[in-house]
Amino acid sequence: METLSSDDMQKLNHSIQQIYTLHDLDTFGPNALSIVSRLVPNDLPVFHSTHVRTRQISSTFLPNCRGFSPELATAANRYATEHPITQHMPLTLTGAYKVSDFLTQKQLHRRAGIYQQFLRPLNTEDQMFLFLLHPNPLSWVKLLQSEANLIGFALHRPQRNFTERDRTVLNLLRPHLYQAHSNARKYQQLQQNLHQLQQSLDCLGVVTLDAHGRVKSISPQVSVWLETYFEKPTCSHQLPDVLRSWSEYRVNCLKHPHNLPQTCLPLRIQHAERELVIRLVIEPSGDRYLLMFEERDLCLLKSLEMLGLSDRETEVLYWMIQGRDNKAIASQLNIHPGTVRKHLESIYDKLDVQSRTEAIAQALVKLGFLHSLPLNL
Repeated sequence: METLSSDDMQKLNHSIQQIYTLHDLDTFGPNALSIVSRLVPNDLPVFHSTHVRTRQISSTFLPNCRGFSPELATAANRYATEHPITQHMPLTLTGAYKVSDFLTQKQLHRRAGIYQQFLRPLNTEDQMFLFLLHPNPLSWVKLLQSEANLIGFALHRPQRNFTERDRTVLNLLRPHLYQAHSNARKYQQLQQNLHQLQQSLDCLGVVTLDAHGRVKSISPQVSVWLETYFEKPTCSHQLPDVLRSWSEYRVNCLKHPHNLPQTCLPLRIQHAERELVIRLVIEPSGDRYLLMFEERDLCLLKSLEMLGLSDRETEVLYWMIQGRDNKAIASQLNIHPGTVRKHLESIYDKLDVQSRTEAIAQALVKLGFLHSLPLNL
């Protein structure tokens, strides 16, 4: 390995610090290219991703670079297997390598595809490649069979003047570039997960209260329901008077264990053919309360009452039709799962069926929601 000067080491350390600030995966390529090119100047820096199985290459360039024309991009993909870097894999995956490590200038010029159709139009006589791989990569055979993408850098020069100093700098940068790219990829995944979680929470009916019962947050779905089922409050971050009084009372009840059975009773508000069911629960930490909202279709619930079932059996069947399992139904109705099973046995007997699927289908047929029972239940 080439010994670097103190000036090179200072620049290298500064560049490594910059590399770890690259958190955005979408802009990682051009930003990393800018850092690499300051340390190893070249005419055309490229951040590339190559699909291992198909060998299809996608390239990213600096913002002020015109990049490859469509014809050159096609040639790069078409003649990829003719490229000496590709032909000498997996060796070239282990560090920085240049075309001149494997071919003399005359040998390169004889390659009608990769040189005449790609490198020569770019006025390139040498390239130095650096791939970013995990320190303990898959075996070469397994890698070839995978759907992985090989990412890395390709630096172009019109003369064969890449030095061992350039190679050393790139090799020292390599583990940091890999780690920074891995961090950016994980950061993007976390951002996506957070966005999906926020979307899910926005669709749920949840109001968060502090330890004193004051409103901390109201999900968008709850805001819609509050406007539908209650008179609009004077402030968008407040609960309607009826709901506020009820929640304050329930919070007070939760502070006294002997009132716990009362707190399990939900608040039910009806509007048209629908019902809003509101429950208050306390978080395990004990420093926050949640108001859980759920809207129910009373039209279906009332229709199920015509089947001759008890009130509780009707509710069990209703939630079964909604796709809830026994445990979820028990939690919904605040009863033991064993009690749910007993209700199901009674429902099966009254509807003359043997399974949940048959019970749901039979109920919907009798109520006119289905014309006939499906075959092969």
